[in-house]
Amino acid sequence: MNTEEAAPQDPDTKRGCRPDPPECGCSPSTAIDERKCRDAGLSAQLEYSSAHAEDLAAAKGQYDEARKQYREKRREAVLKVQDMKHQVKHLIERIKCLIEQDRVIRLLDEAYDDVSEQLDCCEGCGECCAEEREFDTDPPKETDKGDRKLAHRIERYESWIDEAKECFATLAGEPDALEARVAEVKQELDGILAALADDAAKVDLKRQYVQARVTHRKLCRIWNGFDDTAAYVDCLCTALTTWSAGVDAVAVLKGEAAVRECTRQSDEDWCAALTGGPVDEILGMYDHKCGSNSPCGPDQPGKPDDEHSDDCGCGKHKDDHEHEYDDDAAEPPVAQSSGA
Repeated sequence: MNTEEAAPQDPDTKRGCRPDPPECGCSPSTAIDERKCRDAGLSAQLEYSSAHAEDLAAAKGQYDEARKQYREKRREAVLKVQDMKHQVKHLIERIKCLIEQDRVIRLLDEAYDDVSEQLDCCEGCGECCAEEREFDTDPPKETDKGDRKLAHRIERYESWIDEAKECFATLAGEPDALEARVAEVKQELDGILAALADDAAKVDLKRQYVQARVTHRKLCRIWNGFDDTAAYVDCLCTALTTWSAGVDAVAVLKGEAAVRECTRQSDEDWCAALTGGPVDEILGMYDHKCGSNSPCGPDQPGKPDDEHSDDCGCGKHKDDHEHEYDDDAAEPPVAQSSGA
């Protein structure tokens, strides 16, 4: 005889043990549990949406302000950038003439090209950090595997929300960042000019040449990948709409997950009550099968399984008085009296 205790049942396997309520009869616990789980889903959906409402409302204001500031600061920077590009090109040619060694210039250019390629890899090409996403709010089937898919989808969508939110924060600061980049390049150019104005014997021409080339590279990337104001605004808009749409989708899915978790817990509670008191459940089911209008006993056998009280409310009983003829049937013959 095996004396080992049976392994506890996985809670997920209890899904579906609870029978559907009967067509006729009273089963309030099922309806109440279903209502409770619907409310749990609505609460979870509202809670998640409300948690993001304040940030999204603030982001809407930041979006309007960022568009305005970027347009103004880019317009102010355009002429400055053009002048500095012209200035740095002349500085590069000037320093080449001061070095007077083609081999030195060639090796410095080769070294610059190698490092510049590495910088491109580290800094990226300046593309829009926001990506358009599609959010599916139709939940997978209500199975153990479907629940795992639902959880993974929520996790993936939340990571997309975080990416869009971070991207939006970066873009919202782009007007000030653009102004800072222009000021930084101007400072570097002033530094090169000051160094060249010093005693020629003290000037490290190779350093100033490389600095001029690096400054020229910064000017070429000054717009951070945005060809014009419209490109910046499109990226900013994509980041905000992706963030907002993601919150809406995850709120719906979290509501569905809460309903499923509540239903699973209700099934576990029902199983616990059943296993803890099967006798009472059996007697209750017996009373239902027996019927209140026909008490069961030795002299009054119960009704067959396919019969039940006419007033149970299920709407499946035939009319008390059936018509003998259909509407389209011929009328019954009328008896004729015999002629005189």
